Amino acid sequence: MQQIHHYDIAIIGAGAVGMACAIALAQRQYRVLLLDQQSRPNRQDMIDGLSVRDARVYAMNLPSIELLTQIGVWQKVVRKADYTQMQVWAKDGKGELLFAEDDLLPKTLGSMIEPSVLNMALWERAVEPEVAQYLTLAYEAKLAAQGIDVGKEVSFSYHALGETHRVACRLLIGADGRQSQVRQMMGIQVNRLDYHQKAICCAIKTTRPHQHTARQIMLPTGTLAMLPMADLTQADKACWHSIVWTLPTVMADEYLALSEVQLMQQLAIAMNDELGGISQIESIASFALSAQMAQAYTANQTVLIGDAAHGVHPLAGQGLNLGFFDVLALLDELDKVAKRGVPLHQQALNAYQRVCMAHHGVMMHSFSMINFAFTAQFAQSGLVPWVRSEMMDWLSKQKSIVRFLNHKANAR
Repeated sequence: MQQIHHYDIAIIGAGAVGMACAIALAQRQYRVLLLDQQSRPNRQDMIDGLSVRDARVYAMNLPSIELLTQIGVWQKVVRKADYTQMQVWAKDGKGELLFAEDDLLPKTLGSMIEPSVLNMALWERAVEPEVAQYLTLAYEAKLAAQGIDVGKEVSFSYHALGETHRVACRLLIGADGRQSQVRQMMGIQVNRLDYHQKAICCAIKTTRPHQHTARQIMLPTGTLAMLPMADLTQADKACWHSIVWTLPTVMADEYLALSEVQLMQQLAIAMNDELGGISQIESIASFALSAQMAQAYTANQTVLIGDAAHGVHPLAGQGLNLGFFDVLALLDELDKVAKRGVPLHQQALNAYQRVCMAHHGVMMHSFSMINFAFTAQFAQSGLVPWVRSEMMDWLSKQKSIVRFLNHKANAR
């Protein structure tokens, strides 16, 4: 008879959200198993990877930074670019929204961090003895096709390095991305929205520095985000930016077929000399844009977190922050159960679902509406551009509303 390995909690998916959740649970002395299909990371390879600038950055809000600080990860981040203000404006209108330091807003609104930098910080924390005594990491692991069985415990099998392992746990967490196998095995359906857009990502160096400001232009073709990046060398002088340029799919494909020089020219036109000339471009990539939300976040002692539960438009840079919101909400419910000294029950998981689905639903639909208001065909004609411009101009002058929006962006 195959031996069954018992854990308090098993997590499928060792991305940033799954890894942060595993570390937080191990700190609470839960016995945690973390599975991932990727190969076991090599520390030297990660160090070598830091010599290359990532094209994309995570826009970390203050609650996410607080979570990572509490679990001992943020202290290990080797480079980041704090931003003290966020500037949003429409190229065809007047008025801009400026989220910046004042008497009621924090000096730092958040921080931009490259995925490779965050992944290394998470890994280094996960293998420290204090955490590792409670956290088992299994790589090159894949769930067996037999699925997930639910009784007094959740049980499943996984294959790793040519062997099959049987696991039983009190709680199974799916953190395995948009195509989540856990979600499929739970039989949870997904609501999807295809934007028919594609984002072009790259890193650029401009003649003017970013001044710790995250910028976003609302264009008729989609949003153009210019996000500050940390310097690799002193010669960089705060002039590198991560670009996320949303375009209709056909237009994006046309631009991706251009030479680097031609793409830089098109990007300079879209930026309208906001940061001066573009002298360098690196790491050009792209990805299709869509939104999705699972119809449920929990079933039968199993929960979904991060991209396994939801995916949003990148125009506000909140994707990873929503995943960390899930982690914080789940930890809250587990802490309540532990404080009462009672076994984990489905009602606690249902409470997690209520909090997260309500919050994420508002965020997802808000992002979709903003994108639609600027890019839909009807929004380019008649009085719509004028009304949109006047509303943005009015909103920019309402300081109390701007503070409220900043509060929502940093909601916990």
